[in-house]
Amino acid sequence: MSLAVRITLLRQLTRVDLARFGPRLAEALVTRSHQVKIRRSFVPRRTAAADEAVALYRRLVQDRPGRHEVGLARALVAQGSVPDDRTVGSAIAQGREAIGYVENATNRDGLVVLAAAQLMVAAQLCHDEPRDALSLAERARETWLRCAPLNIHEQVALARSLTVVAYCRAVLDSPAEALIAREGAVEIFRRLSGWTRRNYWQAHFEAVGGLADSLAAQGRWAETLALAADVREELTFVTRLRPLRARPILGGLLFVLAKCHAGLGEPEAAVAAVKEAVGHYRWLAEHDPDRYRLLHHRVVVALRTQASVFEGLGQHEQAAWTAAEAEAMESRWR
Repeated sequence: MSLAVRITLLRQLTRVDLARFGPRLAEALVTRSHQVKIRRSFVPRRTAAADEAVALYRRLVQDRPGRHEVGLARALVAQGSVPDDRTVGSAIAQGREAIGYVENATNRDGLVVLAAAQLMVAAQLCHDEPRDALSLAERARETWLRCAPLNIHEQVALARSLTVVAYCRAVLDSPAEALIAREGAVEIFRRLSGWTRRNYWQAHFEAVGGLADSLAAQGRWAETLALAADVREELTFVTRLRPLRARPILGGLLFVLAKCHAGLGEPEAAVAAVKEAVGHYRWLAEHDPDRYRLLHHRVVVALRTQASVFEGLGQHEQAAWTAAEAEAMESRWR
């Protein structure tokens, strides 16, 4: 029986007996919110399924307190994970509410939901509140480890938790700790099959890009270039299929590669990498300015880096033009 048919039948049965069939319908709706393809045209279906699951579980919790809180927390995480425009504003509240229901859980089902909620909130907070995000991401990592042995999806979630931990550590000037966390995240993906890495390509590439950034920060230029070589080729291909999700990762990786080429005394390659990175950021800012407004800062940083490379090459006029463009962009978006 297909999931859609099952949901239709369960809706009819739930009208007759909420207590018996409501939890089954809610879980089917949570599954649907994850299974629908991650494309903009499918977002309304994911949103509707998650919203219906949350509303149903709220009725169940109200009718029979103490029995369905883990299910409600799971539905809230599904609701907050839908990649639509409201996620940025509401996922933190939904995640915190979910944490409140399962923060004292001791069984595996509750711990899995708790770790997922902690990770979801940490990922939303990491850019604006890295200290709070770091605390949550570290708790998510610890919670995932308590759930061992982990299935494939949970192993990827553990790697994502390490990636968030590393990002926050790097922002908070703890580069050694960031490097350790990023090495751990990449090692998890290396132990997974190639098929799994392709299925979770975004999390995989974000982990590798983060490790490349940490290696470059330590001046390990050649090692960084070797790590990034295959990933850059794969990411370039993925940008043709998933540009809105892949271009930010590729842009960040190219920015790291530019640092490496500059450090190795290869200014022409550095300029080419920065130009390509700026091109990706410009495309994102133009095609989806609201969702990618945070990338405006990266455009400015990339342009200033490009200006410094031009200056090092003695191309003073181009350096001045690029620096002036960076200043103009910063003033406009300030």
